[in-house]
Amino acid sequence: MADFGVNLNDVDAATSNASGGGGPIIPRGRYGFQIVEGEIKQNSKKNGDNYAFKAECTDEGPFFKSFVYGTIVLSNPSAWAQNNGHAQLQALGMAMGFGKGEFTNTDMALYQPFVADIDIEIYKKDGQDKERNVFAAFIHEGNANTEPPSEKAPAALAGNDNSRAQTSAGNTSQPNPSTARQTQNGGSAPSTGGAAAGGRAMPWKRSA
Repeated sequence: MADFGVNLNDVDAATSNASGGGGPIIPRGRYGFQIVEGEIKQNSKKNGDNYAFKAECTDEGPFFKSFVYGTIVLSNPSAWAQNNGHAQLQALGMAMGFGKGEFTNTDMALYQPFVADIDIEIYKKDGQDKERNVFAAFIHEGNANTEPPSEKAPAALAGNDNSRAQTSAGNTSQPNPSTARQTQNGGSAPSTGGAAAGGRAMPWKRSA
C-alpha cells in the first residue's frame, strides 16, 4: 500500500477531461472498469509523483478484460497540473463510491468498480498522427447526467504533459473501433441518454 499524500477534503471532483493515451481499441462510450494494479511513480521529468494504474474493463462483450492504463498527477511544479490531478483523483475515488476525501491510498482502489467515459484522441508518433483511447471522465454523482462520448472526430493532443488533466490510458488486442462499435450494452450503440449509463447500477449508488 502507498499513500497518495494528498488531502482531498477540500478538492472538488473533476466532471470531465480525464485525458489519456494508448491505442484506439475501445469505441467511444461509457464502460465499467476495475483497477487491478496501481503504484506511485516519479514522473518522467523527475520533478513530481504520479499515480499509475492498470484498469480492466468489466463489461461483458468484446472488450471484457481489455486493459486501460492511467496516470494521475499527485505532485508537480505546475500548480494547474497538480490541482487538475487532484480533481481527477477525487473524481476517481467518488466514482468508486468513496466519500469526498476518503480515497487516500493505492490499495483502496484495487478491484473497486467504477464507470468511465472512453474517448479517442490524436497524438504524434514518428511525425505521424496516431489515435489512442483516453478516459474522458470518471463518472460520479456530479457528472452522471452527462452524455457519454459520441462518434465525433478525435480530439487533438496537447503536446505538454503538464498542460492536461493527466490521466493516461491505453489497451491491447481488441477489434478496431472503425469496424467494431459494440459497447457494454451487448453490442448496441453507446448510450447517449442523460441517465447515468443506460440504466446500469453505478458503484457510488451502492449502500454498503
